[in-house]
Amino acid sequence: EEEKEVYRQLLAMVSGGQSLLFHHGASHLKMETPSSSWTRSRVKGRRPPGKRGSVVWPGGRRLAPSDSSLPLSVARSVPSFQAELWIKELTSLYDSRARERRRLIEEQEALTSRLLRQRLSEEGRAGVTTVELRVRVPLEKEVPLAPVRAETKPAEEQEFPELSKDMEMAVSAAFKGGGQDEVLSEGFRLTITRKDLQTLSNLNWLNDEVINFYMNLLMERSKQPGLPSVYTFNTFFFPKLRSAGYSAVRRWTKKVDLFSHDIVLVPVHLGVHWCLSVVDFRKPSITYFDSMGGNNDEACRILLNYLKQESKDKRKKELDASGWTLHSKKRNEIPQQMNGSDCGMFTCKYAEYVTKDRPITFTQKHMPYFRRRMVWEILNRKLL
Repeated sequence: EEEKEVYRQLLAMVSGGQSLLFHHGASHLKMETPSSSWTRSRVKGRRPPGKRGSVVWPGGRRLAPSDSSLPLSVARSVPSFQAELWIKELTSLYDSRARERRRLIEEQEALTSRLLRQRLSEEGRAGVTTVELRVRVPLEKEVPLAPVRAETKPAEEQEFPELSKDMEMAVSAAFKGGGQDEVLSEGFRLTITRKDLQTLSNLNWLNDEVINFYMNLLMERSKQPGLPSVYTFNTFFFPKLRSAGYSAVRRWTKKVDLFSHDIVLVPVHLGVHWCLSVVDFRKPSITYFDSMGGNNDEACRILLNYLKQESKDKRKKELDASGWTLHSKKRNEIPQQMNGSDCGMFTCKYAEYVTKDRPITFTQKHMPYFRRRMVWEILNRKLL
């Protein structure tokens, strides 16, 4: 809860709520911060304008690294602070706490499991005695028992397939050794380097390259029979649409008919926080998923307005929006992150479950597994 509160304050500050933060005494927090890769953004191999490692704040003001980290109160008035060091130190601080919490949880789960087995064993012994005295003996004498055949069930898709030893070795190798700029996977006009994949290790924040590559894997999988057809915008689409309007993204779908797909995925980045908007033409609806429980009906309205303009421009006809449902998922409707690091992972996994029409059943405890699994999937350009 402490870590989530720090992350929530950070999100509020970056999203434009600085005055509220300082009013509540958050100025005593230090700008102390995951991997600097989260600041990287590329379109077809090009970085956006601005200095490497800088952070863009609302209103276009850019904070670049300086020689020392500063308290929030100072950073508010001074135009620069050491952003990458802050993120790195913040992650390091909560990484150690998260590992300790995970160890304690595993110990409690092991104890609970052992006590449960012990209780069932004791109940089983008592139950066997009762059955033998009152039921089994008379039945064996009076009625011959026919052998019970186990019913064979069709093999179902595993929700959490175990990574083999070879797969684990491949994941570990991707994290270690070699240069940071070594290319480990290519596809969808995207290039994934070792530095990109390292954003999937421990409690680092995912960057644009990893999220865009994974969303394209979901789009590729949707070509399989029995799955809804999917189109995904990249992570730069929504910020462009929100800041510059339809005209700025009009040509992004020059060769794409959005309305021929069942589902359209729109990653939404809120400065330091990843969320997801899902357009479902089958319902029709626009749903917003936020692993911190945030409400963003504005994003849904922006996307609906975009669809109206897209329909008029590309199909030369008005989109009837009267039957559309706009909804931001509530905290109790979808799993929530329990730290300040896994928003990108939750965004990707929301998309993964939605695009195969499955109920979202994962939780925070699955995130370490999902991180390593995603590394393997990106390396092999194949979803498990």
